Amino acid sequence: MAKKKKAAEPEPHANHERWMISYADMLTLLLALFIVMFAISKVDQAKFIQFAQGASQAFGGSGQVVLNGQGGSEMGSDGIMQNNRPPATDGLTVDAATAAQMIAAAQARQQAQAAEKQRLEQLKAQLASEMAAKGLQDAVSLRIDERGLVVNILTDQVLFDTGQATLRPDGVQVLDLIAPSIVKLPNKLTVEGHTDNVPIRTAQFPSNWELSQARAASVLQRLIADGVDQARLSLAAYGEQRPIDTNDTKAGRGHNRRVALVVLANLPQPLAASTPIASPSPVEAPSH
Repeated sequence: MAKKKKAAEPEPHANHERWMISYADMLTLLLALFIVMFAISKVDQAKFIQFAQGASQAFGGSGQVVLNGQGGSEMGSDGIMQNNRPPATDGLTVDAATAAQMIAAAQARQQAQAAEKQRLEQLKAQLASEMAAKGLQDAVSLRIDERGLVVNILTDQVLFDTGQATLRPDGVQVLDLIAPSIVKLPNKLTVEGHTDNVPIRTAQFPSNWELSQARAASVLQRLIADGVDQARLSLAAYGEQRPIDTNDTKAGRGHNRRVALVVLANLPQPLAASTPIASPSPVEAPSH
């Protein structure tokens, strides 16, 4: 009797989904790469120096970081540099102590900026209160910008008569009220003259440049008479070139005719960005 053949075993089912494992691994690696690239693009130099020094020391290096002129960096570990070449002589070598000093200086600068801004905010509030007590709140506007505290004083029927640069009694009163609050400050001050865009042509003032300069000089001289140190003062005349409102309306032109007293921030760097404070509506008056 013939021996019955054994039935062939079916071939195992091929797994066509194994590629998904490799694909998922590749996506994970790409995601990690993009995260690292994003982190590097956002890190600041001082923190990068700290990280690089720590990594260098962990791998047996000297902990010294060299920043080259193109913004790149090399970790100066022993024997790890190709051909054992020394760091480039045109680079900036920063050790751990210097990096710490850089971070401390940045923090100190931020703290100084915050303190100066707070001091100017207090001065602004004080001047606003004093002006309101004398009923002069519509004659003066106060705001803080990147330069410091800006005190805009309207010229029309406050500081000067139309087309003139001689202080009115009301103008003297305003300046005498402001001076005691700034006379003891260490800050530099700039007196700026501004006009609207309506031309003036007189024997004394051939243009708005001369008018704005003469008005700024009159205010500066009054501040000196009130005790402000001359060494802290400077003068600028801008004519119609720096309006703060439109010149297309009577109210806007009245706003632009002003003398600005700028209490400059007492810092080597500009103040941190701050939102300008809205100014009160100016007093409407004839041009100049």
